[in-house]
Amino acid sequence: MAKKKKSIDYSSDDIIFELEKRQEKLMRFNPNLQEVELKCLDEGAKGTHTVAFAHLPKEIKQLIKPLKK
Repeated sequence: MAKKKKSIDYSSDDIIFELEKRQEKLMRFNPNLQEVELKCLDEGAKGTHTVAFAHLPKEIKQLIKPLKK
């Protein structure tokens, strides 16, 4: 039986980047769904949202480097 990959926490790494003219902070990466959880740092924004891994900038993708197993 294959092991399920759990989400990887990046909240302490302070990975901040701009996505669609908003400042975003990477919180978690879920390798099973190929999704990332982001927190918007812009004024007035609340909570987190998920985005497909493919929509991230190339520099951020290289930092995360999901393993294909």
